[in-house]
This record gives sequence, structure tokens and C-alpha cells, in this order.
Amino acid sequence: MLLLYERMAPELRAFASTEKFDLFCVQRAREEFWRSLTGDSFVSWSQLREDILGAAPDSEVFGSLAASFALNAALVAAEIAGFLADGQDNHILEAIGYARDSLHAKATMEMEGLVYNKLVDDYVEAHPLVQQERRAEEEDVGFLSTMQDPPWSANIVSMLKSRAEAQQSLLATKE
Repeated sequence: MLLLYERMAPELRAFASTEKFDLFCVQRAREEFWRSLTGDSFVSWSQLREDILGAAPDSEVFGSLAASFALNAALVAAEIAGFLADGQDNHILEAIGYARDSLHAKATMEMEGLVYNKLVDDYVEAHPLVQQERRAEEEDVGFLSTMQDPPWSANIVSMLKSRAEAQQSLLATKE
């Protein structure tokens, strides 16, 4: 989930920069997520989840697609904290759902005269961004499945950070 969040975070940072939105809580959470991989984080994950939800941008207040993308990224961060708090798999499914919501919105922006039907679903599923994300998720699972369960050494976390930095943003097409 952290690699997914890292792919979504550029939208959150861009929104924060444009709207002068405070990212302190989410930035702190990101640092704690990375620390958790080595077992060096001792925060209350439940409280951090609530803090993230309280600090997330309200897409209704800002009224833009960028706000929705930023909100979805913040919600993924909240799901990571929730998963670390209780270990429930539903957090993983929710996080993937937020990513899919952003991808769906981005893909359907390209369509004129949008009427929801099966053709829209087919278009979204075939969209290059959706295919790119599907491949990224499959590659992440393949990569992570070869590793032992956390906590991980600093070397492994460094390798994961490098992987995260090398990945494309969720909503950016590969060049």
C-alpha cells in the first residue's frame, strides 16, 4: 500500500502547493509509514488515521478534480494507518478503490458527453493509465512476495524507497 500511496502522493503535493494546503499531518504519516517497515515507529496508528482523515482536503469545499485526487491520496494514507492499527485486509481493498476512483475520473475526463454505461467501463479498463497501474501493482506484488515479512533491515527499506521514487505518478503516463 505504501508504494501505491507514493504513486498517488504527487497529486496531493501538487494540490497542496496550488491551494496552499497544509500537508504536515500527511508528511508525518508518510515518515512513520516508512519507519514502520523497520519496526522503528511507535505511534498510535488509530490516532494517526483519525488525524489524517481530519486533515484531508475536502473535495466539496475546493470543488475541483485536483481536490478529489488529493483527497483520494490522503484516504490511501488513512487506510495504511488503519491497516497498521488493526491488520484488516479491507484497508487494502479500500486503498485500491481510491486509486481506481482517481484513475476512473482521469480516464473519463477524456470522454465528451459522458453517459455511464458498459462502454465507459470498457474504456476506463482499457485506458493506458489503468493498464499502467495494473502492471505496477502486479510488479509490486511480485517484488514484495520474494521478501520476508517486516520488520525489514534499513537496506531493504532503502531499496523500497528507491523503487517508490522510480515509479511513475498514478495519473502520469509513461514517457
